[in-house]
Amino acid sequence: MLPDDLRRTLLVAVLALIPAGPWAQTIQRCEGPEGRIVYSNAECPPGTRAVKALSPATQPSTEARQEARARAERDRDAAKALQAQREPAAPPSRGQAVVSAEEARRAADCAYLRAELDASRRLRNVLTTRRYYSTEDVEQMDRREAELAEDYRRFCSR
Repeated sequence: MLPDDLRRTLLVAVLALIPAGPWAQTIQRCEGPEGRIVYSNAECPPGTRAVKALSPATQPSTEARQEARARAERDRDAAKALQAQREPAAPPSRGQAVVSAEEARRAADCAYLRAELDASRRLRNVLTTRRYYSTEDVEQMDRREAELAEDYRRFCSR
């Protein structure tokens, strides 16, 4: 016979492995006449109307996890590059080109845009892995990501 602590641990582990998909329910956002908001996992209460249905998020796919790992690797490389930029550089030796202040500023701006773009993507992935999320928030994040990507292409793809 297993000790109680081990039995409890095994039970929690087994329950954690069971997907919540079949039991996940859609949550209704209901709005009353005075603007009062009620959330319900069943029909909206009398005197309120359904404004929006919030669906549970799915677990990230294997591809999404791999993409997240690749992004983390790129972020690590960008952080190392930024650290290298912050450290005082040794004076250029003979035959070494001197980088102009404009080129250094452009490189820093591109690194900043890249970091903002990656942060926006990470935040969107975190949001969409939550059990309930607003599609309006996701759309807003997608618009911001598109703006950042366009700025990055415009300023850094020369």
